[in-house]
This record gives sequence, structure tokens and C-alpha cells, in this order.
Amino acid sequence: MRRGTAQLSLSRFLSIAFAAAALAVPSSAFAAEPATETTSHKTGERAAGEKREQRKPEHLRIGPLVGVGFPRPLAVEGFAKFERLVGVGVEYSFLPRVNLMNVDTSFKALAADLRIFPFKGAFFIGARMGRQWLDAKTTLSAGQLGSFQESMSASTWFVNPRLGFLYTFDSGITVGIDAGVQLPISPSYKRSGAATDAGVASGSDVDQTLVLVSNALGNSTTPTLDLLRLGFLF
Repeated sequence: MRRGTAQLSLSRFLSIAFAAAALAVPSSAFAAEPATETTSHKTGERAAGEKREQRKPEHLRIGPLVGVGFPRPLAVEGFAKFERLVGVGVEYSFLPRVNLMNVDTSFKALAADLRIFPFKGAFFIGARMGRQWLDAKTTLSAGQLGSFQESMSASTWFVNPRLGFLYTFDSGITVGIDAGVQLPISPSYKRSGAATDAGVASGSDVDQTLVLVSNALGNSTTPTLDLLRLGFLF
């Protein structure tokens, strides 16, 4: 009787021990997973922190930019960017002498440039402020009086608000594009030439052509487009 009771007690003890072991295994397994996840998360944070430390500071970046666009096809700019928020520059732009509507035309402009990057990214709101000079020449036929070369100079102060993108890679290579409108301030025109001196053809088609060309190139309200800005910021 005592022997049977001892065997029964031993069986119950072993059953309880096995059940406890079975319950302990999954709980320890589940407890190990959060520890692995936490370790991985800390490793990722450390790698991101090291990458931020290796990135070049952008308190100040400065360098040259060149561009192509309209109405002044070629531009060269010295540009500086502060805290990824504000960009300032000085720009010289020009049109080499070309023939437009039988008028030999060339012009140039000098402007200060301001860009605000509200999100500290590539998008900017900006404006140019400066002065533009244009020279135009054409030939006027005056019948028996012969042919005369007539010329006109036009100039204006201007403001050019615009929107665009200017992105600088970590390497310093910078690319951009923008569009806006040039608003003239106090534009002026001056006609000269032999026919003008002789009092011939004032207000003629020649005058209208010269004025039309100058207005199309910025002496009246004119859309502007920078098709490409390319440069390097140190």
C-alpha cells in the first residue's frame, strides 16, 4: 500500500514538473524577441547618428553658378547660401549680338539676387533686382536720300520675382531651374542715327520694330525662365 502511494506521488510530481517546464519555454522565447528588436533599433540609431556627423556642415556654402535662359540667354553668378535657408548672389547676364526681326540686337544686365528656401530644401522663392541695357541697330531706306543706319538704346531698372528649385548635392554640385516675370521700372528709349538727325521717318515702322524688340527683351513686363542653373558650392 505504501509502495503504491509512493509511486502515485512520484508520478504526480513528474507531471507537475513537465507542465511547468512546458509553460516556461514559450515565455522565455517571447522574452528574447524584444531584446533583439531593441538591440537592432539602437544599432540603426547609432548608424544614422554617425551618418549625420559625417555629413558636411551647411552653415555657409559659396561658389559660382552659370545659367541659360530667357530673356538673357547666358548668366554668371557668384552665390552664397546661409544655413540652408537664405541665398544671395550677384549676377551678370547678357545676350551676344544677334539679328532679330532684321534688327541687330545685344543687351546685358547686372542684378542682385535673393532666394529664400522656406523648407531648407531645393524649393525657393526669389527675386532679382537690377538694371538692363539694350542696343539695337537696323538699316532704314529713305528713297532718294539713300539708306541710313538707325540705332536705339533702351534701359530699365527691373524687379524679377520668381519660383524655382536649386538643389545642392553633398559633393557640392548644384543644379536648378526657375520661372518668373520681369517687371520694368522707369524704362527709357533713345533713338539715334543719320535719319533721325535729319528728321526723317520719326514714328515709322523702324521705330516700332526697335521698340518691339526692346519690349520683348525686358523693357516691358516679360516672362523669365532659367532652363538650367549649374554650379559648385564649396
